[in-house]
Formats: sequence, structure tokens, C-alpha cells
Amino acid sequence: MKVLVIGGTRFIGRHLVPRLLSAGHQVYLFNRGTRSLSDDLKGVTVLAGDRHQPGQLAEKLSGMEFDAAIDMVAYNAADIRTSVEALRDKVGHFLFVSTRSVYKEKLVPAPIRETDLLEDDPSMAYGYNKAKAEEALMEEHQSIGFPATVLRLPAIYGPYDYQAREWYFIKRFLDGRQQMLLPDFGWGVNQREYAGNVAEQLAFLLTKPASIGETYNSGHRHFQNFRDLIHLAEELFGREMSLFGLPKEDIPWKVPLAESGLYVLSTGKLEALGYRERYDLRAALQETINYLAANPITEDWVFETRQSKQLFDYRTEDELIEKALPLTEYTYKHD
Repeated sequence: MKVLVIGGTRFIGRHLVPRLLSAGHQVYLFNRGTRSLSDDLKGVTVLAGDRHQPGQLAEKLSGMEFDAAIDMVAYNAADIRTSVEALRDKVGHFLFVSTRSVYKEKLVPAPIRETDLLEDDPSMAYGYNKAKAEEALMEEHQSIGFPATVLRLPAIYGPYDYQAREWYFIKRFLDGRQQMLLPDFGWGVNQREYAGNVAEQLAFLLTKPASIGETYNSGHRHFQNFRDLIHLAEELFGREMSLFGLPKEDIPWKVPLAESGLYVLSTGKLEALGYRERYDLRAALQETINYLAANPITEDWVFETRQSKQLFDYRTEDELIEKALPLTEYTYKHD
């Protein structure tokens, strides 16, 4: 196949592009060209340009046709319309990478299904704009038969993750910590997906014409609460960690993806199409640990793009642990 990837050099693309190349596909990347290609992305053809500059995407793709295209970075309806206009009658299958943030989560049950309510509040900018992008894409599918498929992702992790939200607990193991504080006692269930699985899902959907016109949820088939996740890390590191819990309001930092609540997507529709998970949570977390051990985060980011030093203020953590509830009554057993 001749496959165009819009974006594709930062995180998930570092998993997707090698997956496409290994399958024998001819891969083209359209992006601004601000990052030099890593070794795992060599072998692709780069079409440098900025989709937000009027006409640049259409100009770069002029005279070209593709069996498939994967838009990794469209943010709103205008971005989607730019892609559709440039690829109209030039692509056999168009995949849009969307997000679970399109769901109006407070008004739908868990696990969330593809037909549940979508965000309609403009103040929830990320989810709202992604939902409008999906809406614009499916309007093009219905009106002109544009061959579109949508894949909605939960929280993604793995090698090359620039947010590295698992660093909160992985660094504590690497630093030799003996105890750890969990917000809301580790009750929160926040479904993740491994970036390598997303690459598998996208490569799989490219081979399924029946997916055109459809929307699918992504996510690990099995998921755990935050405390279970730490217990799995204990097994992988080969040592136990004393765990303590406090209400999140009593902790002066926000632990990424550890908030209480149930944030889970149903993946049954994707599985019914024939997809089977390649990396389970255990294998994926081990790969993530290996990567972060070899590539530790050293910078201090105030915002959540990375990890602030405040998350690793062990002195404050130890003081909080003195008045926290020990979570010794819970035993993790891996199936």
C-alpha cells in the first residue's frame, strides 16, 4: 500500500511508521519538517509543509494518490476539511485519530460505547473541537462517500511518550523509594492504551474496508485501578512498595491519570471486526519501564506536558505519608 501519514514523528507515529514499513507499505509523511527523522523513521518520503497555511497540503499532494491516509494531528473541523479537500478522489481509505475526550463523560455510563453522547460544550475546547472534526469528516463520508474511519484513543503511553504520565511511579521505583502516596487511595480507574497497540489497530483498520464510515474505541482489553497498576509495577521491578492513600484534596500535586472515577471505553466493536490485542498491560508496562530507565526525564516542566519536580518532592511526600492510610489490606494477584 501507498500510505500517507499526516504528522507521525513525535510519539505514536514512532510506533506506527515502523509498523507500516515492516508490512511492506510505501510511507509518506506530511508535516512541518521541524524534527529530524530518527533511525526508526528512515525509509519514508517526507513532504514538508504546514496544513494551516492555505493550500499547502493540497499543493504538496498535487498529482499524488494514496491507498490510505492516516491523520494523526487534525484538531478541529477546519483541519479535517483541509485534509478532505486535498485528498478528495485521491485516497482509498482515510483514518482519523481522535480521542475519548469527545465523550460527554459525566453524562454517559462506563464502559463508554461509540454511540454515547459527545461533548457539546465549547468551553471544553479539546473534546469539543475533536468532536466537531469527527462530525465534519462523517458529513463528507455521507455526502460524497469520502472513505473515512475514526479511531478514538484513551490515554496513550509507551516509549517516546512526551507526557510520560507513568513517570510518577516508575521514577519512585528507579530511585529506590520504599513508600508511595496514592491519591484517593488508588481507587481511580483510568483506561490506558499502549502506543504499539494503536499502531497495530491503525494498520489493521487499513486492511478492513468494512470499517469505512465507522467509529471505533481503542484501549487495553483489560484495565486496572491505579493501585493495581502499582502492584503490577512491583512484580515487574521484583520488589514491594509500601502504599499509602489520602483524598486527592489533601495532596498538593495532581498525579497524572490517578484521579478517582471510572474512565473506560468499550473496545468490543473493534474486537468484533477481528482485531486482537498484541501487547497486554504487563508487556506494555515492561516496555515503558525499560524505555524510561534508559531515557530518564531530567527536565522540570511546570505544566502537565511532562512532569514537574513538585511530583517528586519526597520530603513532602514522607510528611504526608505520616498521616495517610496504609494500604496493606489489599493483595494483588495477576491472572
